Amino acid sequence: MRKYIAIILLVLSSCKGFLEETPTTSLSEDSVYDSPQALEANINGCYLSLNNISLWKGTMYEYFQTGSGLIIWGGNRTTDEWLDGMYFTKYSTDLIGNKNLWNALWLGINRCNRLIDQLPESPVEDDFKREIEAEARFLRAFLYFTAVRIYGDIPILTSSPKTAEELHNVRKPFQDAYALVLQDLAFAEANMRSPERSEEVAPGKNRPNKWAATAVKSSVYLTIGSLLSAPEDNFWDTSKRVPDFSACNISSAADAFALAYDAATSVIIDGPYSLAEDYRTLFRWTEPGDWFLPESILKITSSNKAGQNYCSIHMLPPYPEGTANFATANSNAGRVRPSRFAVENFLKYSGGRLGTGSHNKVLYASTADPRYRATFIDTYLNQNTGKQVNAYPNDDRITASSDAFIRKYLDPTYDVTSGKADFYLMRLAEVYLIAAESAASLSAGPGDSWWEAAISNVNVLRDRARRSVLAGEASAPVDWKSSDFADSKALVNAIMWERVIELTGEGHEWFDTHRRGATWLRDNIAAPANAFYLGHLPDFNTYLNYHYPGSISKGAVFPTDIQDLRKGLLSAYPESELRLNTAESRQNDFFWQ
Repeated sequence: MRKYIAIILLVLSSCKGFLEETPTTSLSEDSVYDSPQALEANINGCYLSLNNISLWKGTMYEYFQTGSGLIIWGGNRTTDEWLDGMYFTKYSTDLIGNKNLWNALWLGINRCNRLIDQLPESPVEDDFKREIEAEARFLRAFLYFTAVRIYGDIPILTSSPKTAEELHNVRKPFQDAYALVLQDLAFAEANMRSPERSEEVAPGKNRPNKWAATAVKSSVYLTIGSLLSAPEDNFWDTSKRVPDFSACNISSAADAFALAYDAATSVIIDGPYSLAEDYRTLFRWTEPGDWFLPESILKITSSNKAGQNYCSIHMLPPYPEGTANFATANSNAGRVRPSRFAVENFLKYSGGRLGTGSHNKVLYASTADPRYRATFIDTYLNQNTGKQVNAYPNDDRITASSDAFIRKYLDPTYDVTSGKADFYLMRLAEVYLIAAESAASLSAGPGDSWWEAAISNVNVLRDRARRSVLAGEASAPVDWKSSDFADSKALVNAIMWERVIELTGEGHEWFDTHRRGATWLRDNIAAPANAFYLGHLPDFNTYLNYHYPGSISKGAVFPTDIQDLRKGLLSAYPESELRLNTAESRQNDFFWQ
């Protein structure tokens, strides 16, 4: 069965500022590309596509990230839209978390293609047009990189469809999509604006510069390396296809990891970015400089327009202290939560302390790592009732249906419908973690140069975390030592959990738990999560039935069969794209033809 995509044509909008939309009116097709100002408005329109409600700040988190094993919904959900998260994936019949996500990705890609198509005929001088094309190709690469990680083989369009025939495009092998992503990023590296030029043309807009392309490239190489590190264990069938990444200058996982390390190290050493001195300022949102920290590489900005910030709406508790949300009800509050399994491992791997109560002496209850308080809300004052709410177990405080909230989008102006907290798509801390994971993947074992490079890059972030207090240093997290890990596998796994500690709530969860193959997913997420949920607390049956109705009767929450997990490494095509309406449409076709 051939799979097709139907892409919706859209009209570009002009924008007053980076991701602040002000639609144009009465403009002809010719006039919207005839001046530098018009091209700037169009590239801002391309950036605006990242702010789609179905992407990172909206339903991508609520419906899609719940398939990571690290994010859970708040409350009892019984429909497939929610329960598919138990199987780490989305099926073709899931409309909101799959179809809408798919449409939003290709709307953004088409917006970039439409601008690129029009540039040759624009009368604007060539150097300026090349800068605009570079930014459009950078954004197109980022959207394709997102799509290929979710769906595998995908349609590849580098021009906006102009005829009915062009609307239908057969999907291409996933490695071809990676090749296009890297080609676009190479063009962007060479032709995007420098930090100085970007500020000259768009002062105060915090626009990405050419180093953002190098940073994203390091993530692309890391992902390819992750895929190739488990070729017999990933979503493709090696009896039908052996992925060929030669167009990306990659012949092995080691090649990809080396390229990832080189790109990440280049950004760290030569790029214009620096880590925020205090981790908490990344998510403080009270001082003017909080929106312009030099750690930011690519982010989605927000405004106080209603519905602009679904992260605040969905991740925060009702009436949280420190916001403008005093008495207005919003039933969506707390719909997106970190799973207990994720929080438990955050506490464990950040040097946490075990509980002292009779019910949870085998569970972690607290940590001195300042990133914990900057990331989670486990206790808060309800401004409407004036009462303290215990949202997450601590020592002997155990409740069946409570989970922590994500604090990172707690903006003082948030009023249940809007907020100004930005969303980091990429920041420098992630680049350090890419360098660390790549080096660990290349290491032959304790003590070699790759091993020491991995340890060093993680310790930079741990040192920053300890200093993220009012005075002195926190007692955790401690620096890693070379002797802390037995082999490269153990070091890589620890770095993966360090990503959770550093980046929770920033959109990485599904991608990180899926890229290293089915065995990794079983050994690090599915099996330990099942043991955690089913083996620790007497009230966890109640907890599981609250979040995963019927799961207890199956004997586990997450599947552990390798073939079932392979099917969950990608999401199925939406049914509207498959043109199918059969029982088979619920099976993820991971043996790509």
